[in-house]
Amino acid sequence: MSVHAIEITLTRSINAVELRAAQQESALLMAAADDRKRLVVLVSAKNEGRAIRRIWKRLEDVLPIDVLCSLFPGPDGKYLMSIPMSEELHERIRSCAAVEWKTPEEYLEEAIAQALARDRSTRRAQLECSLNELLRTYSPGEITGAAARRIEE
Repeated sequence: MSVHAIEITLTRSINAVELRAAQQESALLMAAADDRKRLVVLVSAKNEGRAIRRIWKRLEDVLPIDVLCSLFPGPDGKYLMSIPMSEELHERIRSCAAVEWKTPEEYLEEAIAQALARDRSTRRAQLECSLNELLRTYSPGEITGAAARRIEE
């Protein structure tokens, strides 16, 4: 058996008492981020899929889990994610995938890739607008001077 590091994203921040209770009830090693909305869990299992199932089994009634995600990419360079879905949503995904002659996993992978591309494009446009505003407002000397001071700090 190997040890797998899985990140848990919660729907809300938890306090120290909730974290301790979850650790005691689940017997899993956990570490919380400063915002206490993200946790890392170490789980012994034959593979990541089993590690994620073990986390769901032990923690789904204890913590407000939003998403489970492998902390490191697999050999294929991809991360394994587990998101709870209603049966209705699961059926809609299966139907949409069938229309495109894909598995539900392939359909979701493509949908996520498209959403990330849109997000990157939106972010790039926002950065370009900010840069244009900066260049219209300040002289090149003021910008490089501010950048130099920032680097010195």
